[in-house]
Amino acid sequence: MFNPNFVTKLITTALIIPMGFGAVEPAKAADCVYGEGYQLCFDALGNNKWNVAVRNNHGSEFMTVQCSGKSVSDWRSRGDFSQSDAEWMADYFCSL
Repeated sequence: MFNPNFVTKLITTALIIPMGFGAVEPAKAADCVYGEGYQLCFDALGNNKWNVAVRNNHGSEFMTVQCSGKSVSDWRSRGDFSQSDAEWMADYFCSL
């Protein structure tokens, strides 16, 4: 026999137990800007540190950029861009 009180208790327990262990935050999508021939996506990591992905006709670059105000204090990247192009992109991103 169907018991609505049992179902209500079961659902309530299923929702409350994870809260006791600290709820997991949902994944946050990166913000993206699209321009003529390029895509720039970025996601804040906190403390003015960012994941940055750039795609254009010359390839893709994936970076972690630490900004200090409007200047770069540190960056790391991997992808198709040359060292100087990646450095320019990190400088440009922080200047925004």
